[in-house]
Amino acid sequence: MKLADRSRLVPLSFGRVFVRDLGPLATDGPPPLVLLHGLMVTSYSFRDVAAALAQSRRVIVVDLPGCGESDRPDPGVAGDYAVPWHADRLAELLAALALPKVDLLGHSFGGTLALCFAADHPELLRRLVLVDPVAFPLDLPLEGRLALVPRLGPYVFKTLYRRADLRRYLAQMLSRPALLDETSVNVYWDRLSRDGGREAAYAMLGHLTLLGWLRPRLAAVTTPTLVIWGDQDVLMSPREGERLVELLPDARLEVVQGCGHAVPEERPEDLNGLVETFCT
Repeated sequence: MKLADRSRLVPLSFGRVFVRDLGPLATDGPPPLVLLHGLMVTSYSFRDVAAALAQSRRVIVVDLPGCGESDRPDPGVAGDYAVPWHADRLAELLAALALPKVDLLGHSFGGTLALCFAADHPELLRRLVLVDPVAFPLDLPLEGRLALVPRLGPYVFKTLYRRADLRRYLAQMLSRPALLDETSVNVYWDRLSRDGGREAAYAMLGHLTLLGWLRPRLAAVTTPTLVIWGDQDVLMSPREGERLVELLPDARLEVVQGCGHAVPEERPEDLNGLVETFCT
């Protein structure tokens, strides 16, 4: 059966957001499932997840503002791409799509956004899935810390960052670098290199080291929550998943064995099974 595809650009207050809107427009059953990707990638990271889940329900995969096919306004116009600004834009997007309630899945930086959104807009959520989310201030490696040095950092990131650097980062997100798909590297590099892409990514990266404000808001995340973590994640230890679950009012943790940080790309079948069971 051919998969229904209503993908399009949706006008919002700052510009346009691209959404892949897939699957049946059913009025019964679970609400639409919205997917939010991580930093330096795009909605393409959910290509296998979305295609499978949309066989039986509506799935909306978002290119975050500044990423993918979405518009890339100057950070000064886009609230410096701060997490609460993203959360408000997501609420605006759901209103534009006439969606009163959804299930929400966020991966990595998308998980950070999903947590903030769940705290600020609980009335819009039925279920929340967080896949290796950045919930606490990120301890960047030396390379990342240098990128955030005032004046030097922006110059390095915006002018010296190369495809090989992105490829190395993407390989670290997997349990084995040999699993890296060169097509995905090409897709992510192309979108990052478009006008405004690096500026947006750089702004978002900076916010991941300044997440102390998020912890006091975790108690407000009352939506039933599933936290998923790859046990081979070298970017963030699975212990952070345990710590997060302890701070959320209604959450449990599932660990995907033999998987790195990029669960949607490395183990889409396992992720789909967990989502389907939890979001029935």
